[in-house]
Amino acid sequence: MRTKEKVKFVKDVETESTELAARKPFRVDRENKRRFIRLQISSPMTMKKIKDAVGNFWPEGDWHMINGTILNISAGGVLVDIDQPLLEGDVVCMYFTLQEVECLDNVLGLVKRVDGENGFFLAGIEFITRDYLNDLFSRGELEMLPNDLTNFDESVREVLNKYVYAEKVSRQVE
Repeated sequence: MRTKEKVKFVKDVETESTELAARKPFRVDRENKRRFIRLQISSPMTMKKIKDAVGNFWPEGDWHMINGTILNISAGGVLVDIDQPLLEGDVVCMYFTLQEVECLDNVLGLVKRVDGENGFFLAGIEFITRDYLNDLFSRGELEMLPNDLTNFDESVREVLNKYVYAEKVSRQVE
């Protein structure tokens, strides 16, 4: 949905007062805060926890598999419906396909939020680069990680952008 842009002009005004007052800023809709377009999809996925928020570390992701379904995806991350709880701050390695067209393996993610109720869990996971792990892992832990962990870098973003474009075109044709 396209909204009109609002422009506010500011000009210098002479005054003898030294007090400043400001009005509240414009209301910004939540959707406009997003940096990336989100696609609503339903695609199975699996992930392995590499490091949890409390410091446990599984360099090969050999803890256990977590199964789920991607509900939406963007170039910045995914919202997934999963069968087990995660904690904010967990680092995961994800495996998924985009509508059985593009397969993405070993994609790194950082759990940003988790909501759970009655055994159902929704997790918002941000795609991260391997460089981002320098802030989360010790040097020893970084050396233990497998080399095939994938950054969600420009090449993967290109795959997603290609997919977004194909979806837009197919919807316009319908």
